[in-house]
Amino acid sequence: MDGANLRLSFAIECNSLKGFLDHWSERYSYKISDDENYAPHVGKGMTEESRRKLFEWKNGSVLSKRKDDSVFRNYPLSFPIDGLEQRFLDPKGSGGPIWNIFYMHCIDPETWPIFDQHTYRAMHFMQTGEIRELPEAKAVIYSEYKNAYIPFVIRLNSSRRKIDKALFAFGQFLKMANNYK
Repeated sequence: MDGANLRLSFAIECNSLKGFLDHWSERYSYKISDDENYAPHVGKGMTEESRRKLFEWKNGSVLSKRKDDSVFRNYPLSFPIDGLEQRFLDPKGSGGPIWNIFYMHCIDPETWPIFDQHTYRAMHFMQTGEIRELPEAKAVIYSEYKNAYIPFVIRLNSSRRKIDKALFAFGQFLKMANNYK
């Protein structure tokens, strides 16, 4: 065989933003059920049980004692919406950046989209064509979230949950594809 009639590369064609979001959100899967641990609790008043379920959902498994203690210590059952950014996007504040952002999302999902390594990777690739991993510095993560990611999600102009699912699935795909470069 000389390779002339072989397909040596592939592409996933999406003819529109809607097509992209439909394609990738349909490929979304997660370790813990959205229907039981996420959807009934996000954006609603938190109880100890709903907070635990949300953080277990984000964690992908039951929380270790150390993580459970951190959730109890850093993420109260209620917090004033107008103080979220000042408290939870402060690089000097307690809590990890991804969980701080997730907590904000749990309280006000329309203002604070979910953000993690996969959604960051997807956004960066869509903007530059390059696969890049999430920076490690807390201040840089918060800056990327506020100044790049939130405006990016707003520009996508679709259901926030569909965007979350699509970017998460696409970001996971990019991580795997990057291993074969």
